Amino acid sequence: MDIITLGTIIIVGITTVFSFGLFVVSLNSYRKSQKKKIFFVSILLLLFFIKNLLLSILLFTAQIQNDVTILALECFDLLILVFLFIAVLTK
Repeated sequence: MDIITLGTIIIVGITTVFSFGLFVVSLNSYRKSQKKKIFFVSILLLLFFIKNLLLSILLFTAQIQNDVTILALECFDLLILVFLFIAVLTK
């Protein structure tokens, strides 16, 4: 395993744990406030966590070379951006 692969695994692991933590915090915030913006941000963070979890699994099983896998992960990124756009622009 080279340095770049190890660095990628570490960064993906950190962002996976961090996104899950932010999801839990935003979900608790939504329960208290019942604001639609916070709900959309919670969905965004959940999608980001799922994407990073899939990426982590694929990195450990060395199946990331598949173009369909990369396309699916990019679709998750697109969904995340759409939800972020909705969360920011809704009143």
